[in-house]
Amino acid sequence: MNILIFDATPHWSGGANRILLYSRELIKLGHSVTVCCLPGSGLSSRLPKENIPAITINPKSDLNLLIIPKLIQLIIKNNIDVIDICSPKFYWVASLAGRIANKTVMLTRNVPYRKKGIKKLVNKILYAKLVDRIIAVSDKIKRELIEDFNIPDHKITVIYDGIDLLRFPLQKTNNTTDKPEQYVLAVISRLDGNKGLECFVNAIPKIIQQIGPILFMIVGTGSIEQKLKELTKKLNLSDKVLFTGFRKDIPEILSGVDITVMPSPEEGMSMSALESMASCKPVVATSGSGLSDVIINKKSGMIVQPNDSNELAEGVVKLLQSDYKQAGREARKIVEEKFALQTVVAQYEILVKTITNQFSPNTKA
Repeated sequence: MNILIFDATPHWSGGANRILLYSRELIKLGHSVTVCCLPGSGLSSRLPKENIPAITINPKSDLNLLIIPKLIQLIIKNNIDVIDICSPKFYWVASLAGRIANKTVMLTRNVPYRKKGIKKLVNKILYAKLVDRIIAVSDKIKRELIEDFNIPDHKITVIYDGIDLLRFPLQKTNNTTDKPEQYVLAVISRLDGNKGLECFVNAIPKIIQQIGPILFMIVGTGSIEQKLKELTKKLNLSDKVLFTGFRKDIPEILSGVDITVMPSPEEGMSMSALESMASCKPVVATSGSGLSDVIINKKSGMIVQPNDSNELAEGVVKLLQSDYKQAGREARKIVEEKFALQTVVAQYEILVKTITNQFSPNTKA
């Protein structure tokens, strides 16, 4: 089957990583995958190294109708069977091109995009008329789509992000609850304004007050990196917070931390949090993320209210003062059961075959 994936993420992200992992596995299963992405994007540089075809197109805007003929030509030239659109910048132009070319169109929602007013009405047309099936990467996103747009339940399929467990081998952890000389806590995130990072930094003094020696690592880059550094300096935390910049050695970083925090007030499903759980490191996440449907509160991690530095600090303290290593082992079990890459890609393959009438319930997958 020939699959065309559209993505307009300019930087490397969890969504971009998802496309890379899915593409790699689908090709192993015998499918042909082409990714249309932005020039100079993280995908445009990484995909060729994996021998995955990458075509670079910048639609400039989500309503640039002049680009539709070019997209139709791309679809026809590559004999595409199904289109998967993963970024809002391509939603309208790629779905219209797919409809004109008479191809099956899917839309993947990996982050919340709740709309109001006229935008909400316009998006109802997109979901009702231009898209055959919607993939939601979390149960939370599916619930919101149904609530906001009255989309039939059967039109939305939840397929989680997949984790390559070979990159995160099961680590041996002892059962001791002895307090280490210094805890290490990490946030692995794009450093942008919608990720709750200022709330996290403001929680640090409260955590130190109750926990004592602890090192905080902020892993990633982004638009508010300098702002965060200035905030840590203002709070006299410069010797407590390490900014690592963008790192590719995430498994190695996770091997040296005790817990991680995902402070984003609204998130579909955090890939970095899943990687942490795969590494037996429990996560403190907010109830505004899709992780609230995955983490068993106080057993495999902690769920706290978003945008509340006091509650975030309290969640971190409670987790560190509990048997957090056991919580990490429980978190790993969840990833093995629900997020193993081969499992979720198999679900994706069945969905694609079903909506293109190449698979029936009586067919062995």
